[in-house]
Amino acid sequence: FGILGLFAVGALLMRGAGCTINDMIDRDIDGRVFRTKDRPIARGAVSMFNALTFLGLQLSGALLILLQLNPESIFVGSCCLGLVFTYPLFKRFTYWPQLMLGATLNWGALLGYTAVNSFSFPICVPLYFA
Repeated sequence: FGILGLFAVGALLMRGAGCTINDMIDRDIDGRVFRTKDRPIARGAVSMFNALTFLGLQLSGALLILLQLNPESIFVGSCCLGLVFTYPLFKRFTYWPQLMLGATLNWGALLGYTAVNSFSFPICVPLYFA
Protein backbone atom coordinates (compact mmCIF):
# COMPACT_ATOMS: atom_id res chain seq x y z
CA PHE A 1 0.00 0.00 0.00
CA GLY A 2 2.60 2.50 1.04
CA ILE A 3 2.03 5.66 3.02
CA LEU A 4 -0.06 7.28 0.28
CA GLY A 5 -2.42 4.31 0.21
CA LEU A 6 -2.73 4.32 3.99
CA PHE A 7 -3.63 8.00 3.94
CA ALA A 8 -6.13 7.59 1.11
CA VAL A 9 -8.00 4.79 2.88
CA GLY A 10 -7.68 6.52 6.27
CA ALA A 11 -9.11 9.76 4.89
CA LEU A 12 -11.99 7.87 3.29
CA LEU A 13 -12.77 6.09 6.57
CA MET A 14 -12.54 9.19 8.76
CA ARG A 15 -14.57 11.37 6.41
CA GLY A 16 -17.12 8.60 6.21
CA ALA A 17 -17.15 8.40 10.01
CA GLY A 18 -17.76 12.15 10.15
CA CYS A 19 -20.71 11.77 7.78
CA THR A 20 -22.09 8.88 9.84
CA ILE A 21 -21.80 10.89 13.06
CA ASN A 22 -23.46 13.86 11.36
CA ASP A 23 -26.37 11.74 10.11
CA MET A 24 -26.80 10.11 13.51
CA ILE A 25 -26.87 13.42 15.38
CA ASP A 26 -29.07 15.19 12.81
CA ARG A 27 -31.50 12.34 12.12
CA ASP A 28 -34.52 14.20 13.52
CA ILE A 29 -33.68 17.43 11.72
CA ASP A 30 -32.77 15.64 8.47
CA GLY A 31 -36.16 13.95 8.39
CA ARG A 32 -37.88 17.35 8.23
CA VAL A 33 -35.65 18.94 5.58
CA PHE A 34 -36.44 18.31 1.91
CA ARG A 35 -32.80 18.04 0.87
CA THR A 36 -31.91 15.49 3.58
CA LYS A 37 -35.17 13.65 4.27
CA ASP A 38 -34.14 10.65 2.17
CA ARG A 39 -30.92 9.92 4.04
CA PRO A 40 -30.99 6.31 5.31
CA ILE A 41 -31.00 7.08 9.03
CA ALA A 42 -33.48 9.97 8.71
CA ARG A 43 -36.00 7.88 6.78
CA GLY A 44 -35.58 4.89 9.12
CA ALA A 45 -33.96 2.52 6.62
CA VAL A 46 -30.94 2.19 8.94
CA SER A 47 -31.43 1.86 12.70
CA MET A 48 -29.32 3.78 15.19
CA PHE A 49 -27.82 0.48 16.34
CA ASN A 50 -26.76 -0.37 12.79
CA ALA A 51 -25.42 3.14 12.29
CA LEU A 52 -23.41 2.87 15.49
CA THR A 53 -22.10 -0.53 14.41
CA PHE A 54 -21.08 0.92 11.03
CA LEU A 55 -19.41 3.86 12.78
CA GLY A 56 -17.51 1.41 14.97
CA LEU A 57 -16.28 -0.43 11.88
CA GLN A 58 -15.20 2.82 10.23
CA LEU A 59 -13.32 3.99 13.32
CA SER A 60 -11.77 0.55 13.86
CA GLY A 61 -10.49 0.51 10.28
CA ALA A 62 -9.10 4.02 10.69
CA LEU A 63 -7.40 2.99 13.93
CA LEU A 64 -5.78 0.00 12.23
CA ILE A 65 -4.37 2.35 9.63
CA LEU A 66 -3.25 4.89 12.23
CA LEU A 67 -1.39 2.18 14.13
CA GLN A 68 0.77 1.57 11.04
CA LEU A 69 2.33 5.02 11.52
CA ASN A 70 5.01 6.21 13.93
CA PRO A 71 4.10 6.93 17.59
CA GLU A 72 4.13 10.70 17.10
CA SER A 73 1.66 10.34 14.21
CA ILE A 74 -0.57 8.11 16.31
CA PHE A 75 -0.75 10.88 18.93
CA VAL A 76 -1.41 13.61 16.34
CA GLY A 77 -4.05 11.48 14.61
CA SER A 78 -5.80 10.70 17.89
CA CYS A 79 -6.05 14.39 18.73
CA CYS A 80 -8.46 15.02 15.84
CA LEU A 81 -11.24 12.81 17.22
CA GLY A 82 -12.73 15.67 19.21
CA LEU A 83 -13.05 17.72 16.04
CA VAL A 84 -14.65 14.83 14.14
CA PHE A 85 -17.27 14.30 16.85
CA THR A 86 -18.06 17.97 17.50
CA TYR A 87 -18.32 19.26 13.92
CA PRO A 88 -22.00 18.28 13.55
CA LEU A 89 -22.85 20.18 16.74
CA PHE A 90 -21.36 23.41 15.44
CA LYS A 91 -24.23 23.76 12.97
CA ARG A 92 -26.52 24.22 15.95
CA PHE A 93 -24.48 26.78 17.89
CA THR A 94 -22.73 28.93 15.31
CA TYR A 95 -23.16 30.36 11.84
CA TRP A 96 -19.68 29.10 10.85
CA PRO A 97 -19.82 25.30 10.80
CA GLN A 98 -17.62 25.27 7.70
CA LEU A 99 -14.81 26.78 9.78
CA MET A 100 -14.98 23.73 12.06
CA LEU A 101 -15.16 21.43 9.05
CA GLY A 102 -12.04 23.07 7.63
CA ALA A 103 -10.27 22.70 10.98
CA THR A 104 -11.19 19.03 11.03
CA LEU A 105 -10.16 18.26 7.45
CA ASN A 106 -6.92 20.27 7.69
CA TRP A 107 -5.78 17.98 10.48
CA GLY A 108 -4.73 15.57 7.75
CA ALA A 109 -1.95 17.99 6.79
CA LEU A 110 -0.53 17.76 10.32
CA LEU A 111 -0.80 14.01 10.32
CA GLY A 112 0.74 13.67 6.87
CA TYR A 113 3.72 15.84 7.71
CA THR A 114 4.26 14.07 11.03
CA ALA A 115 4.12 10.67 9.35
CA VAL A 116 7.08 11.48 7.08
CA ASN A 117 8.93 13.96 9.33
CA SER A 118 8.88 14.90 12.97
CA PHE A 119 6.19 17.35 14.07
CA SER A 120 7.53 20.88 13.88
CA PHE A 121 5.48 23.91 15.00
CA PRO A 122 7.17 26.36 12.57
CA ILE A 123 6.24 24.10 9.66
CA CYS A 124 3.01 22.44 10.79
CA VAL A 125 1.12 25.47 12.10
CA PRO A 126 1.35 27.46 8.82
CA LEU A 127 0.60 24.24 6.92
CA TYR A 128 -2.52 23.71 9.02
CA PHE A 129 -3.79 27.26 8.48
CA ALA A 130 -2.91 27.39 4.78
